[in-house]
Amino acid sequence: MRKLTPLLLGLLVLTTGCQEQSEAAKHGLIYCAEGAPLSFNPHVSNSGVTRDASARPLYDRLLELNPVTQALEGSLATTWQMSGDGRTYTLTLRQGVKFHHTPWFTPSRPLNADDVVFTYQRMLDPTHPYHQVSGGDYPYFYSQGQDQLIKRVYAQGPQQVVFELNQPNASFLAALASDYAVILSAEYADQMQRAGTPGQLDTQPIGTGPFYFKEYRHNEFIRYLRHPDYWGGPANIEQLVYDITPKSAKRLAKLLTGECDVMSTPVASQLAVIKQDQGLDLSVQSGMNVAFLALNTQKAPFDKVQVRQAIAAAINIDHLLQAVYFETGQPANGLLPPLSWGYNPSLPARHQDLHRARQLLAEAGLNKGFDMTVLVQPDARPYNPDAIKTAQLIRSDLAKVGIRLKIITQEWSVIQQSMASSRYDSLLSGWIADSADPDNFFRQLLSCSAVERGNNYSRWCSPAFDQLLDDAVTTTQLPFRLRNYYYAQTLLNEQLPVIPLAHALRTQVSRSDVKGLMLMPFGGTVFNKAYRE
Repeated sequence: MRKLTPLLLGLLVLTTGCQEQSEAAKHGLIYCAEGAPLSFNPHVSNSGVTRDASARPLYDRLLELNPVTQALEGSLATTWQMSGDGRTYTLTLRQGVKFHHTPWFTPSRPLNADDVVFTYQRMLDPTHPYHQVSGGDYPYFYSQGQDQLIKRVYAQGPQQVVFELNQPNASFLAALASDYAVILSAEYADQMQRAGTPGQLDTQPIGTGPFYFKEYRHNEFIRYLRHPDYWGGPANIEQLVYDITPKSAKRLAKLLTGECDVMSTPVASQLAVIKQDQGLDLSVQSGMNVAFLALNTQKAPFDKVQVRQAIAAAINIDHLLQAVYFETGQPANGLLPPLSWGYNPSLPARHQDLHRARQLLAEAGLNKGFDMTVLVQPDARPYNPDAIKTAQLIRSDLAKVGIRLKIITQEWSVIQQSMASSRYDSLLSGWIADSADPDNFFRQLLSCSAVERGNNYSRWCSPAFDQLLDDAVTTTQLPFRLRNYYYAQTLLNEQLPVIPLAHALRTQVSRSDVKGLMLMPFGGTVFNKAYRE
């Protein structure tokens, strides 16, 4: 029997029984997740929790990014060709891919080009009967500029689909491999439309992935069952349960008592306890992510570059890494992590400089400081293990130069309402990339189109910056692309609409008898090959 330390005894008090967990433990795995999904279709939400809970278990993409080499590989598409002018991509689909068979849907055919056309036409065409279903907003698709890039999508035979672009784009194939580029069932959509329940497409999902949707008890758990006809081979486990447990301490307690088999995003301060427990395995993966402080540049005084630079100069990044990330993070000199091929190693490291911060505030006419607020999500995220503590440390740093920071803790759904109306000063947030292409960071977070779609939290719009991004994707020549991305990073380092804080290692904890898990650098966990010894 495992000997319990006082800390572990304290954690055990937090646990509660669950019949569903007990049943699932006999036939599958229970994953303690940090939050509840907003939808079961990644197209309609930019929430990382939504993506993690749906993209990998339920769906497939046309292409995949190899998590080790970051090279493109086939998934639902087996081959792909680009025209000489870089404007047309023809993809051949895998034969015999079967959709989920559930009590509410029986597919009559395997995947074909109609499914791919439906998936993209829904997002592209404002007059499409499904476009406005679930709100008519497709954050990733729009902020990436896909609606402006893709001219049309059409079937060229049952197993071939053609994408015609308005201009060449070197990042297009990487976008097809994103977790936000999952393929839906056109047949299921037709059935739901005839039944008068089109919204069910996004709430009772049908995909081609290794698991199919069984049930969701709001804010409690999601149950998935093994897809027996999965084209990649049936999963080893019969069922997968997402136990929604926002508090990290409670997730760890459930893991220690066996109520969970796998735990997402442990708080960095828990790692010492985890490493000492021989019954637990800690997985660590380099992450394509960044934590940052976004400043609303359309609101005074953050419209002044001196103010943004002063805030950046006042923050003690080294202290933040020690107190929040422990051994699981590295300082962010820019948005791109060192893992990215577009990373600019010549960017200067930032260190706290209170004298410079006060000088910059004086130049901006704010030598007496000012009041500001920051919106913070209460839960741990893969890019920030403790956002509240991060905000508290930043508050302490800013107070030294006369900036009085008020921390407002809210759930993401409430924060989104504030951002939609631009009623905020700053937001403590982050980003997990969906591909290795630098465009995935920059266009999503800081392009002018992302302001309109709500992903650009700083509301900073620079035509010069957008031009650098647009020019970078017009060619596949790496030196040209690198030059533009280096210039883009230099511009961001001067303007600081967002202040990069840290790049986090991805961490996940499982019980030692659980094997075969794959922690993805772009977010999410693959459970297909997982098994219990």
